[in-house]
Amino acid sequence: MHELYTVLAEYYDAIYRRRAERVKDEIDFVEKIFEADSRREVRKILDIACGTGIPTLELAKRGYEVTGVDLHEEMLEVARRKAKREGLTIEFIQGDALEIGFNQEFDAVTMFFSSIMYFDEKDLKKLFNSVVKALKPGGVFVADFPCWFYGGSNGPIVWDESTDGEKLVITDWRIVEPGLQKLHFKRLVQILKPNGETKSFFVDDTLNIYTPREMRLLAKEHFDEVKIYGHLKRKLDPNDRRYWLVAITP
Repeated sequence: MHELYTVLAEYYDAIYRRRAERVKDEIDFVEKIFEADSRREVRKILDIACGTGIPTLELAKRGYEVTGVDLHEEMLEVARRKAKREGLTIEFIQGDALEIGFNQEFDAVTMFFSSIMYFDEKDLKKLFNSVVKALKPGGVFVADFPCWFYGGSNGPIVWDESTDGEKLVITDWRIVEPGLQKLHFKRLVQILKPNGETKSFFVDDTLNIYTPREMRLLAKEHFDEVKIYGHLKRKLDPNDRRYWLVAITP
């Protein structure tokens, strides 16, 4: 069980508040990809690993018909409450991204917040198969992934956030193993309640690192056309902090 996405689901938006502030700019860029690269008009979108729906809600606000899928029901419960509060109609489904089971139902599939890093090469191929099946002909898959050598190993990085009268102190460590192409991500979340009570949670993840070339080659086995863009621009720059995979079905 992954505590960041289960017992900490209620705090997820607070923990990722600074990251969420960039979502509108990212959706602006993704819409440009829809216009330039999709071979069909994008109206219906499947957002995989949608979490608490931060990008999902933004897509819905822009008029798209969006379905969100996530492995963790706790995250989806938060997403559903947010959508209801904002008057948005979004279907949120609990399920495994490798077995989502849709058949040519979507014009686009999206995957944000570097979620693609959770998949090793074997599962990444399964993910691509799942996405291809979900897309209509000429549909587009868009996913972001980080530049693995950006910053290298670092930590601790400490910052704080607040929500509903509680203070969160978050400490991150990132350890890169270039030879194994693995990123060890460790996070300590301390919750300080108004009554003085403190709760601590520790997250320890091992994520998979892909270069743009590797990502392109792996995706090319499943899609008709594959492109890798730089961060919020079409030109690929090795100094970018993250990249964007754009893959189109026949």
